[in-house]
Amino acid sequence: MSRLSLVISVLLAALCLSMLPPALTGAIDDVDEVRSLFARGQRQLREGNWHDAAQTFRQLEGRFPDSPNLDLFVFHRAKADYYFGEWSKAIAGFTYFTSQFPRSPEVPYALFFLGNTFYRNGDFTKASGSYVQAYRLSEDPRLDDLVLVSLETMFESAGILELGRADLQRVPRDKVCPLAKTLAAALTARGDENRAREVMDLCPESSDSTASGTERKRPPKDGLEVALVLPFSGELQSYSEDIYNGALVAAEKYREETGRSLKLSQYDTHGDPIDAARIIARLDKESDVAAVIGPLTSEAAAVSSAILSSGELPLMVPAATEAGLTQLCTSCFQLSPNIELQGVRMAQYARDSLRADSAAIFTSTNTQYLRIARAFSEHFEKLGGTTVAIEYYRARDKDFGPYIRDLKALLWGTAPDSIFFTNEEGDTLDPDGIPVSVDCLYIPGNADQLRLLLEQIRFYKLDGAYLGSDGWADDAVYRLGDNVTRRAVFPSPFLQGTYSDEYLQFAAAYDARLGKQPQRLAALGYDAMQLILQAAGNGRSGRKDITQGLKDVKSYNGAAGKVAFGEYRENVHMPLYRIEDGRAEFMGQVRQEPDSAAGE
Repeated sequence: MSRLSLVISVLLAALCLSMLPPALTGAIDDVDEVRSLFARGQRQLREGNWHDAAQTFRQLEGRFPDSPNLDLFVFHRAKADYYFGEWSKAIAGFTYFTSQFPRSPEVPYALFFLGNTFYRNGDFTKASGSYVQAYRLSEDPRLDDLVLVSLETMFESAGILELGRADLQRVPRDKVCPLAKTLAAALTARGDENRAREVMDLCPESSDSTASGTERKRPPKDGLEVALVLPFSGELQSYSEDIYNGALVAAEKYREETGRSLKLSQYDTHGDPIDAARIIARLDKESDVAAVIGPLTSEAAAVSSAILSSGELPLMVPAATEAGLTQLCTSCFQLSPNIELQGVRMAQYARDSLRADSAAIFTSTNTQYLRIARAFSEHFEKLGGTTVAIEYYRARDKDFGPYIRDLKALLWGTAPDSIFFTNEEGDTLDPDGIPVSVDCLYIPGNADQLRLLLEQIRFYKLDGAYLGSDGWADDAVYRLGDNVTRRAVFPSPFLQGTYSDEYLQFAAAYDARLGKQPQRLAALGYDAMQLILQAAGNGRSGRKDITQGLKDVKSYNGAAGKVAFGEYRENVHMPLYRIEDGRAEFMGQVRQEPDSAAGE
């Protein structure tokens, strides 16, 4: 994924449902059937079922064109298309929305999404125009902040900057300064001092040093300070406490072994991606903090990474698994392998080890599984294989027969409702009993649905080597038996760590300190702190030194598993397992270093 493409991650993160106005997230005043369908669509959006959500809102548009809430149906449908990666449909939907419902309070949000989509397609001119319109019309400070982050990131990628003084003159006077400073800083970085001064003339604060890009530098202090930027309040509090407790155990071990000073500072993001970014921006420019552990979620990590695009503060993201989080700044590191790497690893295994030429995919419409499946398909085809079919099922499905029949029909080239077939012995068989084969079946999913899906694939006699995702790492799957699981192979970055000597030593220290056994997040917090301290070894406490030390990590054995940072500072260690005799047997890895397919 390129730097340009990665803006999608930032914007997806930033415009989560929690920050939208009540009209976009609450119940609506309408007839019962409309309210019921609308609530279903909202639930599908929250659950990440973008495909189903788009269908639901499209159904509302078609069946109830006279509804007073038609604007919300159009907006949500376009947003679901956007999240699902249907860029052309999203552009059409948001453009239609802004032209047909110009007085809707959701227009600034639609313009922001439209800017995201144009940016994703490389049309910087239209993207900047949409962003500035969103900023001009917005009455939401958090949306304002997101527009500025997006413009700053885009300015770094754009070949030329077509925005200027005339574009800013339509912006309300009380909002023009932040936008002027963002544009002036980009112009100054390109050596266009004259245009930068013209832009800053619109702002009464133009005498400050923002346009020149200068910033206050604080002298270093004795000892080492590491900040933990996590949601220490709210519904995610328990997860953050686990990470903090793991880091605390590592810190106490460091103090005992070295006698050096180490301070852990807590900063509460309250679960808000924008708050996380603000805290990290402030720490980067105004503090002596040597490194940061956090944020917790992919949403907050994406925005924070964008904020640090021109900073030096090392950022160790412990638990987020979205792909591309590290590509907006050169000092950001991702400890948990991104989910798309699972698909890339299995595509490598299918081609290199199985010599598979063809693959069929069963995947849930849940966002993470869609991304894993896409990564597999794209990389499998890049390596010379052919994806013969992809079947999408919903998160609530229990009967997978229709999907399996459809796939078998594609492999046959025959409609599944043909009445009967005759085998070589002259026996008459119905379509469900005809065995059909493909080289491999890639099935990313969770254990609850896998238990049902695998049994049904066996029943319908669809054959092929099983390849899975980390969701297969579950006793409920292992217990199905080898005749059902077919010695499936799947990747998991976490299984191995629970049996390692490093984990056992950490667990003993954690139990002694806190009186309980650690969970995976605690192990990640411990590893994040250990990696930072290792990079700061031998008295190196400067931010650049720590960043370089982390970049050099290629084989770290941690409590949560092994760590090897790749080209984009993501952990690329992804061991493989085979299900056999009711357990997962470690197989090793394919390639230690994946090519750029996982990140492009």
